[in-house]
Amino acid sequence: MALPALKRVTELASDIGIPTHVHSCGPETELVKIAAEETKLTVIDPLEIPPMGDCNLKELKKLYGNRIILKGNLHTTKIMLNGSKADVEEASKRAIDDASAGGGFILSTGDQCGRDTPDENIFAMVETARTYGKY
Repeated sequence: MALPALKRVTELASDIGIPTHVHSCGPETELVKIAAEETKLTVIDPLEIPPMGDCNLKELKKLYGNRIILKGNLHTTKIMLNGSKADVEEASKRAIDDASAGGGFILSTGDQCGRDTPDENIFAMVETARTYGKY
């Protein structure tokens, strides 16, 4: 039911140069496919990995990365909330390696940063993007 509205809104926005962004938690692989193939959506996130979602960032980049900007993918609890700074750096580098080729990727969390997410983990993600993520 929402697809006709998404198509129309993204067309209108595209016609006047306004980017559009959809955030849809949970299994999102099919939504990425539909958005990339049937709409003019600019950005989609959070691209959650199992068990919260079903996204394989590397595969999504390969299939749709030339049509839509992919954003997200660092696991909210396992990596950001409960992981070490090194875990965040490793996951950030993996996401960058999986999706940065040719541009069109924004490194971010797989959904949000919970209120108890350690500051050092947030800063580690940002610093990794700054130093490793240039392309």
